[in-house]
Amino acid sequence: MRIAIFSDTFPPQTNGVSHVVFQSAKNLAGLGHKVIVFTVSENFFAKQLGNGDTKNLQIISLPSIPALVYSKERFHIPFSATYFRLKKFAPDVIHVHTPFGAGWMGVQSSKKLAIPLVGTHHTFYDHYLKHARIEYGWAKKFSWKLTVGFYNRCDLVLSPTQSLADALFKKGLKKPVAIIPNSIDTNLFRPVENLETQKQLKNKFNIPGQSIVYMGRVSYEKSIDQVIKSLPLMLHKIPQLKLMIIGDGPEKEKLEKLAKKLGVLNSVIFTGFLYGEKLVEALRANDIFITASCSENMPLSVLEAMATGLPIVAVKEKGLAEIVKDNENGFFAKTDDPQDIAEKTLMLLADDNLLKKFSENSRNLALEYSQEKVTAKLEEAYKKVINNK
Repeated sequence: MRIAIFSDTFPPQTNGVSHVVFQSAKNLAGLGHKVIVFTVSENFFAKQLGNGDTKNLQIISLPSIPALVYSKERFHIPFSATYFRLKKFAPDVIHVHTPFGAGWMGVQSSKKLAIPLVGTHHTFYDHYLKHARIEYGWAKKFSWKLTVGFYNRCDLVLSPTQSLADALFKKGLKKPVAIIPNSIDTNLFRPVENLETQKQLKNKFNIPGQSIVYMGRVSYEKSIDQVIKSLPLMLHKIPQLKLMIIGDGPEKEKLEKLAKKLGVLNSVIFTGFLYGEKLVEALRANDIFITASCSENMPLSVLEAMATGLPIVAVKEKGLAEIVKDNENGFFAKTDDPQDIAEKTLMLLADDNLLKKFSENSRNLALEYSQEKVTAKLEEAYKKVINNK
């Protein structure tokens, strides 16, 4: 197949959607499909970025201007050369990943060229309005109206979770939906070989004993403050306990101040962003993955933590309820309840047999999200929409 992908976010941007889009494109190209990606440039000028380390993948940046309402993001400027380049590529299917400038370019091109259109809805966009300083009821309604209007132009809509698909239907989506989860590299993210290796990794990260870890964007919607508030309660039982926070974002300074105010700053390790084997090592050095976020759809961070064999403590919100299996590979804590987060975490840390059982179950559940299995589902979705068209 010849596949054209449009996305407003793409590496070197660091977020879940950009990672999913890039990995999806690479996986498809690795199977022999011809793939071209149109994404937003880092400046006004359009250019070819490269081939993503595979001969079947082209990456083209589109001219853009800063998105003043959202820090560090950019909006695509309509560019006629994009249409002619796409026409020359002659795709069998167009796949749009974001309902913004680049995504709309994909929609318009699909209509002009009569090419089947697939759209993936990745997240609850209304949960991010605080970043644009418009977190109001009318803004949330408008956000959903724009989102549903965009995906109603697709021939097939893909959603990583049923909860997000249900939300789309509730808000007015009329198009068919297929559930295709995000994928992870289960060969890279794998469990620690033995306790001695984990001990060495703990020493590397200055962890004297048991530890818990959060990984992801350090932002208000992730509710990391709830985890930090639970830490003093856990330290009463396990004084040497460490909390590792992997990632970066606008809330880091506030969280550092909160940890200092609560007297637990010395028990928190901020690593910043980590990648590849360094990220895997950091996850393996810990005993439990923890998140209090209420805005997750299908977080790669949780899937990758599960693939490394980490039990999960999370809140039963949105897509997390479809990933974590309560009392099988983790525990659900009450939302916005540091006391319950602490109790569930301490329950796990106190039982080595339960930790081992949940660890094995996390790994087995994560294997269902392997790149091979998910890419095969994506191929079938493309074939179906092409045949229907």
